[in-house]
Amino acid sequence: MKKERLAYFKKRLLEKQHQLIQELGRSSLYGKDQQDDSIKDLGDQANTAYTREFFFELGNGDRRLLRDVRLALQKIEDGSFGDCERCGEPIAEKRLDALPFARYCISCQRLIEEEERSTAG
Repeated sequence: MKKERLAYFKKRLLEKQHQLIQELGRSSLYGKDQQDDSIKDLGDQANTAYTREFFFELGNGDRRLLRDVRLALQKIEDGSFGDCERCGEPIAEKRLDALPFARYCISCQRLIEEEERSTAG
């Protein structure tokens, strides 16, 4: 891959990393703002518990995405960016344009999703 394209992807990944770190900080702070001290009835307790769980799950998704973004940045540094982790073939640039943190080519991604569906069901 050309240096210009790598620089382009690195810039996008760094921006995404910054955005995710900010979002994780906000959702973490919001979850901590939910204080049980002022809760008086069971309905309020349930609502607060739901809100905390909701923000925790949001944070989990962001943490997984942040991990993938950081992995992609590392791959740029070590020269393996754009290669599928499963088959080793290059990931299509259109896919990388859409998801610069993609770990698999579209064929392998489909296979992985099919495997997950078959084991889940």
